Amino acid sequence: MSPPETPPAYEHVVPLLSRYRPGDLLLTGTSYSLLARSDRVLTGIPLDELPAIVTNCLDARSPALAAGAITIDGTHCRITLCQDPKWAGPPPMHPCVRCESFDWQVSAIPGQDGYLQAVQTARDRIAGGDRDTVVLACSLDLTGQRPLLVRDLLRHLGGGGMHTYAVPLGGEQVLLADCPELLVAKHGSTVTATSRSGLARRDLADPAEDRAIAERLLLSVEDRHEHQFLTDAVAAALRPHCQRLHVPEPTVLATPTVWHLSTPISGRLTDPAPTSLELAATLHPTPARCGTPTSQAAALITKLEAGMCVERGFYAGLIGWQDAHGDGEWAITLHGAVLDGQHHLRMYAGASIAAASDLDAVLTQTGDTFAAMLHALHYEPDTAR
Repeated sequence: MSPPETPPAYEHVVPLLSRYRPGDLLLTGTSYSLLARSDRVLTGIPLDELPAIVTNCLDARSPALAAGAITIDGTHCRITLCQDPKWAGPPPMHPCVRCESFDWQVSAIPGQDGYLQAVQTARDRIAGGDRDTVVLACSLDLTGQRPLLVRDLLRHLGGGGMHTYAVPLGGEQVLLADCPELLVAKHGSTVTATSRSGLARRDLADPAEDRAIAERLLLSVEDRHEHQFLTDAVAAALRPHCQRLHVPEPTVLATPTVWHLSTPISGRLTDPAPTSLELAATLHPTPARCGTPTSQAAALITKLEAGMCVERGFYAGLIGWQDAHGDGEWAITLHGAVLDGQHHLRMYAGASIAAASDLDAVLTQTGDTFAAMLHALHYEPDTAR
């Protein structure tokens, strides 16, 4: 089962979102919205075993669906199995009135000094030569007096070409994420993947300057070098599974708050084709989300983030869905947060660190990553850290 080629009219979308209740999955893409209710939950299964288990759990004779999230290290998952998912067209982006009057109490974990100390340690270790880059996470804790509803936040995050996700994590916790594009999608024998890196804050008040910012990002030697490394890694991981693969030149991708470098990769899969989750497992984690080499970067990330009291959970992990035919779509939870109850939100961001990374640029990168979710909450990003 794939998203409908001709999605239902928008008047069906609002009732779909309004039917959301705690414990449901609520996903939106560029051409669809999806609401699914849980029949069974898979947890504690490592990523290298998960694709086969998901395939065995889904019955090709029914409209079954598996959707959820997987941690960046692939050791933990929260996958919901659903028998009767509901599809509708994509939601447009519009203001979320319940967020406009929120008075948030915000605290950074770690504080700025603690984060910069960890960044400096990472730079020193990278300069020592045992790794090239690492991606360090940080978080913001937001507490509000009035309740925040999942469907309201997704209404504001969705639309404009964004993919949004609300995945139940158990108890009152919900993983929320918005992604400008997918890591990988499989529909029939076609696979598409996106190599995305680089980041520059947009200037929406000045269209000419906004476009100039995009051009500078596209022409940046450092950003293009990092992007080419990532694109090569994605293509190399997909090539053994494809009869043919097309890798174009990079372009700039706009979100409501930032520009990215993006290369859309497409190919025709071999027969028998791997499932979408098998393809996602092949690609995950990408160098842009962990660092290089992966094992050394991951070890340093674990040590430094523990020292900062950052519990990244599902941040920078996989999030998405797969149907009983192996078709599906998976993204990376880069713009992510965990809503705990209706009053507490923990947001996550990260920055890619190299030996020559500028400390101010690192802070700008994390601030720009926070900007998408903060924008949805009508909170000024510059005051967040």
